[in-house]
Amino acid sequence: MSYLTEWITSIILFILLATVVEMLLPSSSMQKYTKLVIGLLLIVVILTPILKLLSTDMDELFAKMTTHSSYTSKENTENLIEMKKKEIQASHAAYILNKAAVLMKEDVEEELRESYGVTVKDIQIVVKNEDQLTEIPIEENIESVVILLEQAEETAIQVVKPVQIDTSRQKEPAPSSREEGKIATFLADRWQLQPTNISVAVEGGD
Repeated sequence: MSYLTEWITSIILFILLATVVEMLLPSSSMQKYTKLVIGLLLIVVILTPILKLLSTDMDELFAKMTTHSSYTSKENTENLIEMKKKEIQASHAAYILNKAAVLMKEDVEEELRESYGVTVKDIQIVVKNEDQLTEIPIEENIESVVILLEQAEETAIQVVKPVQIDTSRQKEPAPSSREEGKIATFLADRWQLQPTNISVAVEGGD
């Protein structure tokens, strides 16, 4: 409101000043040029605050647009960095788990072949806070291990004994189930884990 008052006051004062100047000038050919100059100056006085106001608004608008654009660009950059960080962490964790699986396989493979006639085909390890994994997980951080076994290529052919069926006795678990239980116990003891945290599957077993 004060800005508008100052603007109107400046226009009125200029008009009064121009009137006084025009009255003081003698009647001559210069008077029409003087009126022209005064008219142009009056137009400038009237338009200057308007142009200044428009210029100020445009600057503010441009500043807001620039700020918003910078904020959006910064936010997108931060999101991209965070995504790349998570991808790197996931890749690093996968590498560590794969390395741990290789070490665990090497630790038991020979005895599995000699004692149970099987070899390790695949090992999957599930750990706590996988996204924060930075080194080979210790026993306390391993939640479960899933191991897939397959029959060794070179196994001795055992003589099959005749099987007698006794209906009075309870059905015994399948040999493969017993073997998987023994293998799980062996692996738990070797890896210092709980047997319940180890899942064993023999490929091609019943």
